[in-house]
Amino acid sequence: MRTEIIIIGFVVLVLGIAPLAMGEPYDSNSIVKDDIEYYIQTDKAIYNLGENVEMLYRVTNLTAENVILGDVIDDPSAYYDFRVTQGDNWIWRYPFFSGVMETIYFRLGPYETKEFQTFWNMMNYNGTPLQEYDDFPVSPGFYNIVGEVALWPKSDRIPVNVSIDIIPEPSTLLLFGTGLIVVRLRSSQGLLARNRRKPKK
Repeated sequence: MRTEIIIIGFVVLVLGIAPLAMGEPYDSNSIVKDDIEYYIQTDKAIYNLGENVEMLYRVTNLTAENVILGDVIDDPSAYYDFRVTQGDNWIWRYPFFSGVMETIYFRLGPYETKEFQTFWNMMNYNGTPLQEYDDFPVSPGFYNIVGEVALWPKSDRIPVNVSIDIIPEPSTLLLFGTGLIVVRLRSSQGLLARNRRKPKK
């Protein structure tokens, strides 16, 4: 009976904490190099499995001078690069492809900020971003979100990253906890039944 109480307490605790975790403020990180701030932000630090991960990348000129960071593809949707990794594994990337071949200078005026937002739907593109048939949902765990200005050559880029934690949905935890209780109760009932059947000495 003590085990059942512990399991019930654990499930209640997790279900109580999960909504608080989901309400945590955004998570962010920044790097300043040569008076340029490179910043990335996610809307939360902890996500339920299946949610969208909202990402914001921002680059700011902290000086009173005009600055050219380098060359980017002449396509506003391809000015920025986002990646999701887990350890050494590549999970997802934005953008996947741009048909534009020409490049332009990425400029920032005095104290100017440029930013871009996108989201990750928690799908693993399985190394084939242009093919959807082999995509699959990620598992709970820690993931690394990386953002950068998509400069060419790539050696000119300054990536900035933030880590997020993806946890099982509360309903999954509840089912898991309920299953443990049922298994434990059946085991206890079976043991009691066997004890009753034992002949008395």
